[in-house]
Amino acid sequence: MKKTAMPKPPLELVKATQEQRQSFNGTGQRVIRHDPGMLPTILDECELALAEIDCNLFVQSGRLVRIYPAKEGLAFGVTRPRGAITLHPVDGAHLVELLTKAAIHERFDARADKYKPCDCPRRVADAFLSRGNWPSLNQLAGFIEAETITPDGRVIDQPGYDLDTGLFAAFEQNVRSTSPKPRPTRADADKAKVVLLEMVDDFPVVDGVDTSAMLAGIITSLIRRILPAAPMMAITAPTPGTGKTLVAETFAIIATGRRASVLSLGHDDAEAEKRLGGVLLAGDACILLDNIERPLKGDLLCQVTTQQFVRLRPLGASGMVSIPTHALMVATGNNLSIVGDLKRRVVLIRLDARQERPEQRTFSRDHLETVFERRSELIRAALEIPLAYIAAGSPAIDGLHPLGGFELWDKLVRRPLVWLGMEDPLKAAEGLRQQDPDLEAMRMLFESWCDAFPSGEATASEVVTAGLSTIGFGESLMRTNPGLYDALQTVCAEKINSRRLAYWLRSHRDRITDGMRLEQGGVDGHAKIARWKIVKCG
Repeated sequence: MKKTAMPKPPLELVKATQEQRQSFNGTGQRVIRHDPGMLPTILDECELALAEIDCNLFVQSGRLVRIYPAKEGLAFGVTRPRGAITLHPVDGAHLVELLTKAAIHERFDARADKYKPCDCPRRVADAFLSRGNWPSLNQLAGFIEAETITPDGRVIDQPGYDLDTGLFAAFEQNVRSTSPKPRPTRADADKAKVVLLEMVDDFPVVDGVDTSAMLAGIITSLIRRILPAAPMMAITAPTPGTGKTLVAETFAIIATGRRASVLSLGHDDAEAEKRLGGVLLAGDACILLDNIERPLKGDLLCQVTTQQFVRLRPLGASGMVSIPTHALMVATGNNLSIVGDLKRRVVLIRLDARQERPEQRTFSRDHLETVFERRSELIRAALEIPLAYIAAGSPAIDGLHPLGGFELWDKLVRRPLVWLGMEDPLKAAEGLRQQDPDLEAMRMLFESWCDAFPSGEATASEVVTAGLSTIGFGESLMRTNPGLYDALQTVCAEKINSRRLAYWLRSHRDRITDGMRLEQGGVDGHAKIARWKIVKCG
């Protein structure tokens, strides 16, 4: 079969510059002509066409995304309410549709000796996605579903894209709440505090610290998108049915108008990190880790609370992407256990109904229904508290030390509440340090170590030998150092050996507890085994 050459457009069209190529039809719509050898210019024109129309297309984390409401149901370990807004990545097939809508695409027809309309070729869409950089398109920091404020006190209350912050306000003009005053006074802030306190007065808090922590959660839910870092809200109670989930849902409804997206952590840390990475990519505004039954910990949770971005590999992808972490994290559990570095990254809310069956209590109102009905009023009140503090010049608070890593949250949430005479919302979380199993293990080991070795110095092998040593025979057999044995069982996960202990000692080197510090004291002789020493500080 005789091969025919591909028809070529006139030579002057091929050599045209980008400025000469740019053309529009009679209605002002951009016309893109797909001539051979002009792919770079065609891609530039495609980007301009997408920027010129409102097609709900943004750039986030090096990918093109659109904002869509999600269907109700469970997907990838996350349960979302109907209408929850999420981010959806744009693939090549979908981009063909968007580019075809954004401009009139034409290809030269040699038989007709003229250009004819066509769909945007798939190869052009794939090449456009492969660029990975689209400077003409709006960069999306995130979306909000209620008014919020910027660090300098500007109120974002208009629907649509906010150029300064990169936030997309996904609320309608006719349903948005009444805007807060731009410069409220101290008296306005006191009135706003009363409104919020009235909404949470049915919850059986332990004391005023927990009430302040709940108000901190409400304010944080509204301004989380503009904060580079914010602590997790942790809600605990000794008995099921006390109202932990209701508190979390209150935060979500005020911020989004819907209940929270519920994330199941799964059975291991690796699975939990995959699921958490997925909801961060989806852009959920409020993520609820409900009814946690195991100790809450993990490197990713620590990073999400303190870092503005985390680098993760999305499911099905080969490369790493930087994902914004500006979602409000809320965890609930019965006698919730928070361990490791995460315990200094939480605001603890303690509930205690002091009843055997707290779920059988009766109330004069349906709490969540009331939150829905008064959402506009609650948003205005919650925002006027930090706005009033900013308008007053952000005065210093005596005796209140800044929270490292959460400086902006400290300024916009914690300090305004204390300024209004409320308790420090972080005070209850200080008790987590005393309840930390790792800290208890350190105390047990350090104290029993010093009893067994008065000089405080020993190798891991010597400590294990001392802990396992016994005296007596038969029924009279006893541990020589029972306290040390119990401590070794804890730190070695009940399998006592020198290798496990040495690993634990290396991970706790230079840590101080109760005035005792673990130091590495050189090397033991020819065996080159590390010696360790407990030193009393001060």
